[in-house]
Amino acid sequence: MAKQRFKIPTTLDVSYFDMEFNVKSKNGVGLNRPVLAKTILFTLLAAFCWFYLVFQTFIGKGGIPVVIGFTITWTVLSVLLAKADKTNRTGLELMFSMINYLPKTGRYVPVRMSDSVHPFKYLLNVDTVDPEDGRIHFLDGQIGHCYHIVGSASELMFEQDKQTILDKVDAFYRKLPVGVEVIYDAVYEGHSVEDQLQAVKQTKQDLNVKSKGLNTLLKEQHDILKYAINNNQGLTSLHQYLVVRAPSESTLVEFENLLIGDVEGDGLMFRLAKTLNHKEMERYFKSFLGPHNIFEKRITSR
Repeated sequence: MAKQRFKIPTTLDVSYFDMEFNVKSKNGVGLNRPVLAKTILFTLLAAFCWFYLVFQTFIGKGGIPVVIGFTITWTVLSVLLAKADKTNRTGLELMFSMINYLPKTGRYVPVRMSDSVHPFKYLLNVDTVDPEDGRIHFLDGQIGHCYHIVGSASELMFEQDKQTILDKVDAFYRKLPVGVEVIYDAVYEGHSVEDQLQAVKQTKQDLNVKSKGLNTLLKEQHDILKYAINNNQGLTSLHQYLVVRAPSESTLVEFENLLIGDVEGDGLMFRLAKTLNHKEMERYFKSFLGPHNIFEKRITSR
C-alpha cells in the first residue's frame, strides 16, 4: 500500500542550537511557529549588548535622540540576523555566504577556454572527467557518474499503477548505499541522434543488394537526422539526468547494481538509465554553459 502522506526527513546535521520551542503566554497564546534555540540565544545576547552599549559607552551620553536612533538601528539589525527562514537558517549564518558573494569574483565565473579553470571547478565541485568512461572525480575525493534517465510516471496512469510506483520508489531509496548522494537535473536541450545515425550507417553496410533508391533513402534519413534534428535548438525537449556521488569504488558499484536491477526488472522507477561517456558529458555541460567553454579542454583527465 503506497503512502498517503509524505514528509521531508529531519537532517542528522543538527545541534542543540537547532532545538525548537513553543513560546506561549499564561493565557495559552503563542507564536504561529516554534522558535529555534539559537534565535532565542541571539536575541538575549543582542539585548545584553544593547544594555551595555547604551549604559556603559559614549552612546548613552549622546542624549535621547542618539539613544532612540541607535535603538531602532540595533533592533532592525538584530531582527534581520536572528530571524530564521524556512530552512531554519538565521540571518547570521547567511552573513558568511553574503561575504563570499559580495566581491565580483564571487558572483561571476567566466567559462571561456582562456580563463582559469579553478573557479569553474569550485563552482561545480568537479575535478576531472575520465575520457575513457566519463567517470566524474569530485574535488572532495568522491567519484560518480551521470546518467540520462527516463521515468515511468505519468498523469494518465491509473491510481493502482501510481501506488505501485510509489512503493517501488520508497523501496529504492531505502536500499541506497550509505554515503551515496543522488542529484536530479532537468535540462531543455536538442535531441541527440547518435544512436539513430549509427543505425542508419549499419543498415547501409548490411545491404545485400545494390539499389540506388535504397541508398538515396538512407542518405536522406542520414541528412535529416544529422542536419535537421541533431542538437537543433528549435526542437528542444525536457531531458532528465541523474548525477550520483559515492565515497568509494565499491559503493558506486553497489549503486549501479541497484539502478540496473530496477531498469532490467520491473522498470517502475526508471525505464531507461544510460551512463554518459565523456563526449556526452561535454554535450550535457554545453546545454547550460554555452557552446564554447573550458570543459572541452580543461576538465578532461587526471
